[in-house]
Amino acid sequence: MTKKDYSEDLLIQAPTAELLEQQLGWQSVFAQDEGAKGGWGPDSLLGRTSDAEVVLTRDVLAALKRLNPGLADSAYQDALALVVQHDITKSLIAQNEEKYKLLRDGVPVKYRDDADRLVDKRLRLIDFDNPKNNRYLAVREVWVRGKLWLRRPDVIGFVNGLPLVFIELKRFEVHIDSAYKKNYADYLDTIPHLFHWNALVILSNGHDAQYGSLTSSKEHFYRWKRLDEDDPEPGKDQPLLPILLQGMLHQQRLLDIVENFILFDASEGSTHKIVARNHQYLGVNRVIDRLASSDPTVRAEVAAGQLGVFWHTQGSGKSYSMVFLTEKIHRKLSASWSFVVITDRTELDDQIASIYTNCGRANSKTDQAKNGAALRSMLRDQNRRYVFGLIQKYRERVTEAYSERDNIIVISDEAHRTQFLGLHGHTVDRSRGEAANPRGVR
Repeated sequence: MTKKDYSEDLLIQAPTAELLEQQLGWQSVFAQDEGAKGGWGPDSLLGRTSDAEVVLTRDVLAALKRLNPGLADSAYQDALALVVQHDITKSLIAQNEEKYKLLRDGVPVKYRDDADRLVDKRLRLIDFDNPKNNRYLAVREVWVRGKLWLRRPDVIGFVNGLPLVFIELKRFEVHIDSAYKKNYADYLDTIPHLFHWNALVILSNGHDAQYGSLTSSKEHFYRWKRLDEDDPEPGKDQPLLPILLQGMLHQQRLLDIVENFILFDASEGSTHKIVARNHQYLGVNRVIDRLASSDPTVRAEVAAGQLGVFWHTQGSGKSYSMVFLTEKIHRKLSASWSFVVITDRTELDDQIASIYTNCGRANSKTDQAKNGAALRSMLRDQNRRYVFGLIQKYRERVTEAYSERDNIIVISDEAHRTQFLGLHGHTVDRSRGEAANPRGVR
């Protein structure tokens, strides 16, 4: 270990691993001498058979059996084969998106049960509902071999054997940009298979700390400054790395981010991976907490239409916040909810519908209600998950409810300009305005 490496390990790496262990419940191992100390194989430090492996198959197989008990052994082996499968014809982001679907939705397998019936089933890789039912392992200084080069990332965070978190650390006096330009960018080129399962990329020099996704340019790495909506802004001299680690690598928060706050946007002819920003994560969860609250006061407010106001500044990802919110409600509360997204400008209506479409959540060609009759039909007869529309399209005398369902939420964007013009419903405004939620949308 060089003097520079020793300094980084002593001052940055070791405290990072200590925080993960002592405060966040991770296990931690130092793997620089992995091959020399215990050799390779299932009984070695990480269970790898060579330094080219980036998935810890021993842990993956254990998780498959723990989370999906009582199946034929062939089911576990087939699932493991899909986990480690590497399609060289696909781009890195295409493989990452494919792996993400397996991570979130499970690995599809077919096997014969005890009655010799063919069973189709998805096997869970992670228990999202019970964070403690997973293994969190921070591995420091592990060697990873690519086609031509051998590299040694600072910290890789494995969950049930899957390398979900990449952390590159620099000394205090080194600018954080160096971690991106000299290390992370190089690893993307030399050991890209390390990132097939990646969910978060974290860069830090101990004081400053930023995170991004696999497709984030340096300008789109962000800071995580608050653990709670009401927390004050960190002071100028306050280190940001502990806040980011506590905010994103806390076991429950990490799984929440992975399951509910990652999108793949296919706009503009290429796929971009979107990870929620700090304000989006906190704001979406605050809305959902109100919707699911058992507190009598909150329930009365929601029943009266006061679901919430979600403030955004320009360029802060308002459309993505909508997708994160609506998709988490569908996944974690009930898939029966319908969402009516209302704005007052054609270009804004098209933009929001396009974001949903390019993220694979809606269809802008069929989910935009052109008038009141279309809105009524979509909510009554078609039970659409998403409906997009312009407030001025519904200027009509309403003599009956558009729908009597009690599981419709109206998301009113830019409501401060229109103040609903008489529109009422289960509503959350995404910028400035009020919110409503009685039984029907009228």
